[in-house]
Amino acid sequence: MNIKKSFLIIAFIGLAVTSANAQGLLQKAKSGNVRSMYELANQYYNGVGMLQSYKDAFVWYKQAADKNNVESQYKTAYMYENGLGTTQNLTNAFNYYLKAAERGNEKSQLKVAVMFDQGEGTVKSPARAMVWYRVCAERHEAYAQRRLGDMYLEGSPVEQNLQEAAYWYEKAVAQNDTPSMACLAYILSCNQSVRPDYERALQLLEIPLANNDPMAQFAYAELLDKGNGIEQDRQKAMEYYVLAANQGLSLAKEMNAVNRYNKYNDFSGFLDMDVKKFTRAESWLILGKEYQRGVNLKQNTKEAEKCFKKAAELGSVEAINELSLMEGIRLNKKRR
Repeated sequence: MNIKKSFLIIAFIGLAVTSANAQGLLQKAKSGNVRSMYELANQYYNGVGMLQSYKDAFVWYKQAADKNNVESQYKTAYMYENGLGTTQNLTNAFNYYLKAAERGNEKSQLKVAVMFDQGEGTVKSPARAMVWYRVCAERHEAYAQRRLGDMYLEGSPVEQNLQEAAYWYEKAVAQNDTPSMACLAYILSCNQSVRPDYERALQLLEIPLANNDPMAQFAYAELLDKGNGIEQDRQKAMEYYVLAANQGLSLAKEMNAVNRYNKYNDFSGFLDMDVKKFTRAESWLILGKEYQRGVNLKQNTKEAEKCFKKAAELGSVEAINELSLMEGIRLNKKRR
């Protein structure tokens, strides 16, 4: 018997054995054996022992999932999410991910966190997202650690806490998460509740700057602008502020708006911004003055006072003086 014939015989026997195994698995699945349902679905999904069929795979994954097989719950959710073998349905995907997540499936836990975070397949809930991110972060999931850092940095859905943000970013940086490097560098250079470390901030910025990360561009601009840990260069700082703003970073857009107002008396940069995202005393001070003047904004003394109070809380001496003047005017009116 030549080699070619031997090979064909072996291949035929292998195919027959595989087919017999598949038939046996099919019979067990039809009789209600949950593990066989899952294994049969895997074979259809991967095209092992039979032609690949996402449609048949989905049918068997879902049957096993509805009998509480956790691996099948994850796969059913995945197929619903991506429209494999069934019509895409994010609500159904979320529901199956949640079932698997509650039973400890790690991939599903991260999916549930992201879907709560982004409002995909369920009502957006940053608070619930945070709960699931923490579960994932505590088992060293870098993306979850970064998102916890983001939430503490942004102050939503919890109060801003830069020390807690730095803690989670450090965890993610230890796993070489590039965006976390940029955010940690910003915290170490922003002169707020965390002790500044300009040298480390500059080191952390090397990789994210090379990747055009907007937070890295902003943090680098801040260091250049103030001459912290690096030679002061305000022109170069402006270039990096613009780069970050062009990528949509609200911190950079706010800084650009302040710079344009101070340099050209141009208020337009503030008009398309969400005031809830203002982080600088100078921004609130400018807004307060504009409400007082009634030129770029409709004159409104109450709103002006609110803005001055925000600026004062952020340390603006000029805002404190403005509030004192407003209080003096009120007292004079009462005396009359």
